[in-house]
Amino acid sequence: MPLQNSNLKYYFALTKFPNIGPVRLKKILETTDLESFFKDKDINDIQEKLENQYNYCDEILTWEEEAYPSLLKEIYDPPFLIYLKGLLRNFGKSIAIVGTRHCSDYAREVAYNFARELAASGFTIVSGLAAGVDAAAHKGVLSVNGKTIAVLGHGLDFSFPPENNKLRKEIEEKGLVITEYPVGQNPNRQTFPRRNRIIAGLSIGTIMVEGDYKSGAMITAKLALDQGREVFAVPGHINQKRSRGAHWLIKQGAKLVENIEDILEEFDLSGTISHKTVDREPLAVNLSNEEKKIYSLLSMEKKHIDEIVQKSEIPANKVFSMLTTMQLKKAIKELPGKFFSLIS
Repeated sequence: MPLQNSNLKYYFALTKFPNIGPVRLKKILETTDLESFFKDKDINDIQEKLENQYNYCDEILTWEEEAYPSLLKEIYDPPFLIYLKGLLRNFGKSIAIVGTRHCSDYAREVAYNFARELAASGFTIVSGLAAGVDAAAHKGVLSVNGKTIAVLGHGLDFSFPPENNKLRKEIEEKGLVITEYPVGQNPNRQTFPRRNRIIAGLSIGTIMVEGDYKSGAMITAKLALDQGREVFAVPGHINQKRSRGAHWLIKQGAKLVENIEDILEEFDLSGTISHKTVDREPLAVNLSNEEKKIYSLLSMEKKHIDEIVQKSEIPANKVFSMLTTMQLKKAIKELPGKFFSLIS
């Protein structure tokens, strides 16, 4: 087992006391120390349970350690213990990208491209490993071998949603997975909103891509506001409920963003970071020149075959043949009704 902070077992023991959170613990520590606090409490089995945590994580940090993320330490109620899986430690400038699980193709494309370009510019992208916008953001980062952090709302022995298992493993290998919950803690209605403060707390700013008023993404954006961090919002379709959260934030003063230049300008970084717009060439896919022309016409938003034929100026029978080949190469996907889109 890795070297431990001498107080680690006491902080771990506190996770067994659900009525003691970060704020109450701060008050306790104003009058006593952890060893004295646990003097009359039975924690004989704690060491064994603590060692079991290392079967699932690479490191456990307490909030008193230098390696604990400095931005997270600044919030009102930072977790006094975090479990880390992955080797990423030098976060640099971190930005959160959040949005609804049941997102539009437009939101998925925006999250993927924003994350990809920001990561290529040197930013670490933080999100929650949920379906929809979160997953698209993580994938965008990984497509350029950038830095990404996934914050979980449960212990490291649990995977949610199951369809993101492969994505989570890739993040563990190339980035970092963080949670404040010990092994054995399953997700519930309280754990996900609690984890959202960590997503915002790790970041100098939060980008709200899409979500309704009561979505988890809105909770994260509001927490970022409460923490004094920058909040950005991507405008959406005015007739869609899932656009209402971002539009409300814009009305409250969040910066409307259309590209990463809008974000860089807010931090006075425009022109100072060697950023670049990443082209959308498919990774690990060999396309002919004509297939690349078709590929350039597509996005995460579905497009009908008739529109593809019209804009490509290639005969319909040849376009249909190329679309079939491109699906086999896993460059695109077909949707019901002869619609096609990129694979995020």
